[in-house]
Amino acid sequence: MKLIFFFLFFFLVGYVKGQIKSLDSISIINQVSYSKKLPFIDYNTNEIEYYNLNAIKPLFDKLKLANDRKVTILHFGDSHVQYDQAPGIVRENFQEIFGYSGRGFVFPYAAAGTHAAYDYKTKMIGSWSNSKNINKDIKHPLGLSGVTIKTTDSTAGFQIQFYAPKEELKRVDLLTLFLKTSDSSYQLKYRITETEPWTNVAISPVLNNKIELKLPEKFSTFIQFQVNKTDSTQREFEFYGMQLSTTSNKGVSYNSVGINGASLLSFLKQDLFEEQVKQVNPDLIILDYGTNDLAGGKFDSTYFITNLTKSIQRIKEVLPSTCIIIPTVQDFTVNGKNISVTAEYASFLRRFAEKNNVVFYDYFAISGGKRSMKKWLSNGIAKSDQIHLTQQGYVLKGELYGNAILTSYARYLSNPTKRVIFDRKPLQPIIKDSLEIKDSISSEIKELPKKIVAVNQIPKNASTLEIPKNKDKSANSSTVTPKKNKSYTVKKGDSLSEIAAKYKISVSQLKKVNKLKSDKLQIGQKLILP
Repeated sequence: MKLIFFFLFFFLVGYVKGQIKSLDSISIINQVSYSKKLPFIDYNTNEIEYYNLNAIKPLFDKLKLANDRKVTILHFGDSHVQYDQAPGIVRENFQEIFGYSGRGFVFPYAAAGTHAAYDYKTKMIGSWSNSKNINKDIKHPLGLSGVTIKTTDSTAGFQIQFYAPKEELKRVDLLTLFLKTSDSSYQLKYRITETEPWTNVAISPVLNNKIELKLPEKFSTFIQFQVNKTDSTQREFEFYGMQLSTTSNKGVSYNSVGINGASLLSFLKQDLFEEQVKQVNPDLIILDYGTNDLAGGKFDSTYFITNLTKSIQRIKEVLPSTCIIIPTVQDFTVNGKNISVTAEYASFLRRFAEKNNVVFYDYFAISGGKRSMKKWLSNGIAKSDQIHLTQQGYVLKGELYGNAILTSYARYLSNPTKRVIFDRKPLQPIIKDSLEIKDSISSEIKELPKKIVAVNQIPKNASTLEIPKNKDKSANSSTVTPKKNKSYTVKKGDSLSEIAAKYKISVSQLKKVNKLKSDKLQIGQKLILP
């Protein structure tokens, strides 16, 4: 009897600790640790920031219930995200604290001619074509992964092999496939070891481009797929990605979906986004772009206002209660030239987050700020290109990202009404109205922006960001004098957003008056200026 009581006591203590682990602020803070302590990293203020508590409250309230309800995170981005080392650290830490709900999104990248994530490799069989969200000409529709593969080869297939048999992977028992389910689609078969017989998967239009497979055995490190032609009407197979998860509806599912070279415009090209994001139903979306948008060394506020607003509208239209984090980018260098506009972008993004009720993460400041990439390089945590990081560098980046959310979560648990703002730098002076999302969801942003104001045009005593009535005629590189031409001839390198900003009109006005259906321009093309 005493022995039974002894085991029962320790079982209950363990259960209670598990509950406190996700509810008590002190136990959350105790989970915050770093593999490296470097003097130029701002560990002390490493938190996410939000002006309005409602921007993050839905996520934090769901984390409280992670023992009983799955919390899903979807992390979009570029090459830093495709490699997955940093998101993988966040995934592992969160799942250790809040519970395991699967590996998340994976993709047979070999069939798309690119590399896989840090923890698995892929192999293709047969002939495949592909489209990525970075392509100018996209042949296939794109889903959440930002990449699609397609084949007409009836012998084609692919496989995914994880490098190490992690104990957590054995708990994966649900596989969700995102694919085209039409009458013309090949059928499918799969196996989770190289020696076992194939399991057939029926594909039909009623499945609505998604199939859930309950794995017959516990998953380990390997899965292989083969198309299966069973009828003469079947002639193709189109695949958008897959998600490895568990059937238990609890814990954290952390999904990273990045593409090398991706930008905000790339994200907007994913035309199956609405359909698939509803099916995944994330509680948090991280829009981790900016490096490729800024790589040219110029900061185009019109571009960022337009495309960030479109991106957030797109999410909110489908998932109005989903939280959104917009992180800044790290200091970096292109071909030996430091991209100094990263600081300007960080200042802009903070104000944009305030006006649009989304969460802001100033990774730029936290990671060292201006010219800090050289410090990362000298400490062996950045690669020689001074854009990408070493494995240790990505581990540190993942710790910073994850701990920023955890620290803010602990603060929320101890004081649920407090907003979190750090007064790091003056806000970039940008028109108030042009940073607000309009009530009506539209494909174009109306009257955006009417003017971009240079720093030296704002009176020092101004309490708001309204345009001064008196024009400042002083020379300034960021002040553009409008031309009186009624037409404009497109030159090499021109874009609609640049022309619109130059003549102080909106992109939507420019497209409307010229009856343009896309943003593509041709050299020598004449545009009417409204």
